Amino acid sequence: MLKQSLYSKLLTSALLLMPLACSPPPAQSSDLQFGNTLQSLGTLWAGERVTLRFDFINHRDVAAIISRIETKCGCLSPRVFVDGKQRNLPVSLNAGESGYVEVEFDTAGFKGTKETGANIYVLGSQQPISLDVSAFLRSWFSQQPSRIVFDESDGLSEQRMTVEFTGQQPFVFSEVISVSPPLQVHLIAGAQPSVTQSVELVLPPQSRQGTQTATFSLLSDYDGFRTVSMVRYSTTPPIFTVPNGKLLLGEVPAAMASFAAVDVGANTGTLEMVGAVINGIEVSSVRIQELEDGKRFRIQLSITPPTDGGAFAGELVIDLIHHFDGKTVPVSRKIQVFGVSPTTHL
Repeated sequence: MLKQSLYSKLLTSALLLMPLACSPPPAQSSDLQFGNTLQSLGTLWAGERVTLRFDFINHRDVAAIISRIETKCGCLSPRVFVDGKQRNLPVSLNAGESGYVEVEFDTAGFKGTKETGANIYVLGSQQPISLDVSAFLRSWFSQQPSRIVFDESDGLSEQRMTVEFTGQQPFVFSEVISVSPPLQVHLIAGAQPSVTQSVELVLPPQSRQGTQTATFSLLSDYDGFRTVSMVRYSTTPPIFTVPNGKLLLGEVPAAMASFAAVDVGANTGTLEMVGAVINGIEVSSVRIQELEDGKRFRIQLSITPPTDGGAFAGELVIDLIHHFDGKTVPVSRKIQVFGVSPTTHL
């Protein structure tokens, strides 16, 4: 009876110790200790640039190396400072050495609750240190129309639209920071400070079919506040090509035939295919396939890059006759062809 009781105790002890023996070792803590890893900024005007500071110290008795910093948003720009001087990554810190991570937060283009941050990677640590930022962003500008959408068009003529911005204080727009092509943004010359300013958007003639988006950003003279806006436009051209304007082959083998295709079609009327040819690429050929009677064609391309490799380019020229509204109009479409082949080094 005593032996059985002793056996039971030993078995119970072994079972209790097994999870400890099988468990993985605890995660290694980081070499850096931050005083604060979360900053809540409350309510801000969208467009403000805010500079944040996260202090740290290497509290161990060995050196620590900040190997990289990954941000969760392009709106953050982090920098590391030690002894008051900016250091380029990787940053080595002696035992007991302190510094701080400075993060510039660009709030332009956001609205409502914004939560973001950056991960600090320390060499040898299993987990990154997460620095988090949160804010509620109010729009300093209001925009009219609130959604910028051009009327659907055939892409044959230019389109224009006036957009009105209202700020919290009198301002003028001093610069077009960025704009997605083909969209154009025109500021009003000689505009005087006012709570309301207008800009003109210009959409040139388009041959690309479908719905597209573009963005533009404007800088004001009032505390550097900026606005970021999105534009949508839809084009249904009489004649379309897919792809439109450019055919990117990517990397293809040298001195071997590679194949691609271009579709051409009519949204109005009918098409008569005259011919197609590739200029600028010595070894190439085309084959035309009719997909839909008088409405859509596929041009099969065979392209053999030069034997010496490297980048190459050519131009596909498509000649058509467009029949519509009792008219017969010769039409030409040109598509640039780009590719690259590996270069052989002896």
